[in-house]
Amino acid sequence: MRLNQILDLSDNHRRIAVARPSRGQAAGAALLLVVALWGGSFVVVRAAVGAYPVVGFLFLRMLIGGLALMVLAYLRPNSRPRWERVPRRSLVGVGAALTVGYVTQTLGLALGAPAGVAATLTSLVVVLAPAWEWGMTGRAPDRRVVMSSLLAIVGTIVICHAAPANSVGTGDAILGIALEIVSAAAFALQVVLVGQLGETLSATALGGAQLLLVAVTLLAALPLAGGLPVPSAGVAAAVLFSALGASAFGFAVQAAAQKHLTTEAAAVIMATEPAFALLAAALAGEQRLGIAAASGLGLLLLGVMVQGEAARALLEAVVDRVGARLRWRQA
Repeated sequence: MRLNQILDLSDNHRRIAVARPSRGQAAGAALLLVVALWGGSFVVVRAAVGAYPVVGFLFLRMLIGGLALMVLAYLRPNSRPRWERVPRRSLVGVGAALTVGYVTQTLGLALGAPAGVAATLTSLVVVLAPAWEWGMTGRAPDRRVVMSSLLAIVGTIVICHAAPANSVGTGDAILGIALEIVSAAAFALQVVLVGQLGETLSATALGGAQLLLVAVTLLAALPLAGGLPVPSAGVAAAVLFSALGASAFGFAVQAAAQKHLTTEAAAVIMATEPAFALLAAALAGEQRLGIAAASGLGLLLLGVMVQGEAARALLEAVVDRVGARLRWRQA
């Protein structure tokens, strides 16, 4: 091999090393994967709660997911929770916000809110999380957050308007859509409170604590809300997917990612959830991806790119990596 080829290969190795994503970029990529799972879960949960009590489904989902995370947390010495360091009010606030968010979201789906519309309304977290933080800390959002919020609101309106008229025209469906807005406000508060907890718990323990707090809260309501009938195979599969995938894995990754992302960056990455929900709904035959829905998604994603430092950094890292691989092949 010629000397200049060896030097070129060495240079390519250095470039590939430089192209490795930072912790913030990796956190953004991991959170985006979780958001994809959350988006797909809308279709799965909507089908399951049509055949099983809402509170019972949520209780099983949170209990299984929470226990799985807590077992993992205690098996690893560096992730075992030290409860004396945890601010109790913030942790209880996270559990309360998450309970309200999941109950209203799942009830909204059970009442007939389309999966794509529900996910789109949930994405209003991009607007509401900075608003919660502003009200709680007095720190006003910057211009990029305001622009991102406006784009998210317009995109949400367009996507909701593009939903089939027969799927949102009934009284129950309208009530379900209203509950999805309440859910968005609760999830936005949860994002802010998780950020405030910081390093007091490991990501695994924090995720498990959140889910178990919701399960304990729902336990008292079980006798009044249909109990816990034996689930069918389809419902059991939906419980396991939502418990271990969307909830356990999802909240552990969210907690870990938010240690390397700002609240605003985490919120705008979550704003891509409707894209995955609409895609899942289209694959399930529940909704068509027309020009209007695509335009609304475009506005939401544009909002992410306007404000999301993590999304831009991730895109740059991917481009650098692809370029490095191409240069390696050419060498």
